[in-house]
Amino acid sequence: MTHDVNMAEGPASVADTTASTPSPKPSSSDHKNGDSRSRSDDAGRSHLTTSAVPSSSSALPPPSAMIHMRCLIVTQDASIIIGKGGSHVNEIRDKSGARVMVSESIPGNPERILNVSGPLDAVSKAFGLIVRRINDEPFDVPSVPGSRAVTIKFMIPNSRMGSVIGKQGSKIKEIQDASGARLNASEGMLPGSTERVLSVAGVADAIHIATYYIGNILIEAQERTPSSSSGHSSYRPSSYTRRPPYSGSSYVPGYSSHHPYAPSQNPPQQLQTQQIYIPNDLVGCIIGKGGSKINEIRHMSASQIKIMEPGAGLNGAPSSGSEGERLVVITGQPTNIQMAVQLLYHRLEQEKQKQLRASASSSSS
Repeated sequence: MTHDVNMAEGPASVADTTASTPSPKPSSSDHKNGDSRSRSDDAGRSHLTTSAVPSSSSALPPPSAMIHMRCLIVTQDASIIIGKGGSHVNEIRDKSGARVMVSESIPGNPERILNVSGPLDAVSKAFGLIVRRINDEPFDVPSVPGSRAVTIKFMIPNSRMGSVIGKQGSKIKEIQDASGARLNASEGMLPGSTERVLSVAGVADAIHIATYYIGNILIEAQERTPSSSSGHSSYRPSSYTRRPPYSGSSYVPGYSSHHPYAPSQNPPQQLQTQQIYIPNDLVGCIIGKGGSKINEIRHMSASQIKIMEPGAGLNGAPSSGSEGERLVVITGQPTNIQMAVQLLYHRLEQEKQKQLRASASSSSS
């Protein structure tokens, strides 16, 4: 039997992406009987008109609390989310107020990384809109029985997964009861990473609400035990990944655990610096519009990358490279530097192939 969710506060209007952000201060009557649930037999297909607050969450963070959430998406869904000329992703950004970025496609790997950051309420709203976009559903109509469920595969640091699961699965159960979504945490970590996959299946409203509670738990865990990023390794998909692996750090599609450029799970190493040279005429493709490409490589590799001015070397010395080359200085842990180099060379190769195709096309015409 499906019960309506007893909400502390309803949305101001249906146009506000249907599911409202959970109220930070639920009324005491919201869970008086402990039965206020919206559990659908089909992964959150019930009509969610509002959100319930799990009984143990007496002090949710303000909706303006900042968070960055990452998930794995298949390339086909990534194309839908981005849209022609970025039209879809720009619409999601505008309507949610969150920063939404999709990583580049890596040949041979079926997955890409979706990064969403901003205030907690904006991030959770964005994921609801993302599901609606994948399903080609209106942004301003509530989920109804028959709405298609979508699975979002969040990448959660292994050190935080226990907080999300709760004692004997209590937190997951609370989130499921409050949102109508179904949650499942992978046993192992993603290859070459300290991250695990948290699969959240449900309709758009269910994903919106579940994301808010997951983000709340992650923010609270960070406040209790702040951790240094040096002990955390993000998953990076590689071209060698044949199926979505579930083992864990920040996962980047395409880099499996046996790959020489995959981040290791060894103790943190001291920072090192490596220098490489790239052709002057290809610097633009590395930087990207407004620095978008170089910033993405920095984020994915967790490295500092500095492109020197033409003819400049380190510490004011002249460059030792050939004429027509620029020095690139990469600083980070050895495995992260290797990742950065691999991503930089991959980007250069993409641009070279693009130029070759353009040249062949112009000569044939």
